[in-house]
Formats: sequence, structure tokens, C-alpha cells
Amino acid sequence: MRRSSFDFNLMRALEVFAAIVETRNITKAAQMLGITQSAASQHLGSLERAFATKLIDRYARPIELTKSGVVLHGKTGLILSEVEDLRSKMRRVESAPVPYLRVGMLASIATTLMPVVTEFAKRQAIPEVACFAGLASDHTDLLRNRRADMVVTSDALYDTSGLERFHIMSEAFLLITPRGFTGPKDDLAELAQQLPLARFSDSTPVGRRIDQHLRRLRLDLVRVMQADRASMVTAAVHAGHAFAIMSPTLLLDAVQEGMKLEISPLPVVGFRREITVVSRARELGDLPERMAVSIAERLQQTIGDLGALCAEASDFGEAGPMDKSEAIL
Repeated sequence: MRRSSFDFNLMRALEVFAAIVETRNITKAAQMLGITQSAASQHLGSLERAFATKLIDRYARPIELTKSGVVLHGKTGLILSEVEDLRSKMRRVESAPVPYLRVGMLASIATTLMPVVTEFAKRQAIPEVACFAGLASDHTDLLRNRRADMVVTSDALYDTSGLERFHIMSEAFLLITPRGFTGPKDDLAELAQQLPLARFSDSTPVGRRIDQHLRRLRLDLVRVMQADRASMVTAAVHAGHAFAIMSPTLLLDAVQEGMKLEISPLPVVGFRREITVVSRARELGDLPERMAVSIAERLQQTIGDLGALCAEASDFGEAGPMDKSEAIL
């Protein structure tokens, strides 16, 4: 049977190669790693035989990489980092109930909720947590492809089986105008004659929801500007260039950034959206429900700081399960 070209300690050889590149000297690399010069040369020779190419120019002073050496060096750091990360995760698998927690969040509340998630992970003795900010439309893929364990979303994903959902809050949409704006606020059609509506893009779930509500009301407002992030929409309002229709959680980043806005009730029949924690069923025990409670507490406090109107527009009720799915995604 033919022996493998990699029948040697590949990881150690890559560590030696990385040290040689860093020091540009085999002797210094050996001293750095606490091995003999002969051992360092053997590791380097094993790599060169395995790849059937020279990796360094031994006649140059200091040592120079060959073209093949440059290519290998570009990957060496990534390989060693990934292996060390894997070692770390494997050591923690048996020592923690949940060794690694990945949470997807709506971009509009990610900054507000990041401390909640990290504090929650600390309390639950979860060694590592990763957070991802994005749109509600991203969350199905995050869960289905197992790139997230739970998501904080405005889309409860009822068309996807094998999930469990936990209520955080519902919130009404409000009228947002520039600070000091003296135009009409009791008629959206008249308001639109003076300021355009800064819309959320059609590609966003909140943009489609707002447009759908305006169509129901037979309000055909001219399209002038649109954006896919709440902070971009509020920036246009802050600059005095537009008005917007937003919910309290969509305003959090703008207020934290000091944008000057005025918040009023919508002068039309209102509409709401739900914020929920969604996770794959029966994989994390009661962690998603407890996460929902922690998030609800933080959002209630933060939205209260926006003023009475935002607080009245937000209904937290009792954080808890919205349904229990028996299927596994």
C-alpha cells in the first residue's frame, strides 16, 4: 500500500514553517519553538517533500519564500487558527451544557441587545457566543443552515416547521418627522406634499409591510428615496429631507446616535408588528424562553426612555411560548 505524502506531523511542520517565515532564519525559528535546528530542518523538508516543491530559498540572506512558499504561508495562519479554534471548542463540549451559542438579531436592535446576549451567556455559563445582525428575511436561512441557534426577529416564520417561538413584544407604527417640522401631521397625503416618505426598501420585510398598509388605505405616495436600514431612514428624517413610518424598536439606534426627531401617532388606521425569539424545537431546552424574557426586560426599559408615546405603542405582555412545534427542522 502506498504511504500518504502527509505521513508526518503536519500541524507541527506548519508551525515550524510559520516561525521560519516570521524570523527569516531556521536557527532562530528553532530557538523560538524550543527545538533543535536539525528538527526544524526536518519539518521543513517534510513539507517540501509532501508538496513536491521548494518553499524557501536557502541561499538568500535572509531567507526568502519561493512562489509556492508564498501560497502556503497565505494559508498556514488560517489552518493553524482553525485547528486551535477546533481544539478549544472540543475541550469545552463536555464541560458546558451549551458550549457555543449563535444568535441572529434584527439589525435595528442588535446594538441594544448585544449586552443582553453576552450577559445572558455569562449567567448560563456558555463559554462562547456569536451574534449576527441582519434583516428578518435572513433569519430563515440562518436557522435552516444551522448558522444560528436562535433568532430575534419580526417574522415568526410560521411557514417553517420544526421551530418554537417565544413572544417578546408587539409594537405599533408611528409617524416620524424632523425636529421642529411645522407642516401637517394629521394627513399623510398633505404631509407628503411637503416632505417625501423615506421608505424601507422593497427587499425588507418592514418595507413590504408598510407599503402593504399604505395600499390598503389607498395612499399612493410618490417614491423618492428608500433604504434597507433603519438608521439610514432616520438619517434622512434627521436631515429634514423626509418623514418616515417606523415602530419604536426601529428608532433605538437613531436616538442613541443623537438624531433629532419628532414622534407622533399615525393619522390613519394603525398597524403593528411582533418581535419574537425563534429557535429549532427541543434543541436548547428552556434557553430560548429565558432569552426572550431577558430581551423583553431590556427593550421595555430602553423603549421607555424614548418617551411616553413609544412606551404606549409597545405591548410586552408576558414573554413566553407562542406555540410548540412537534416537528424537527
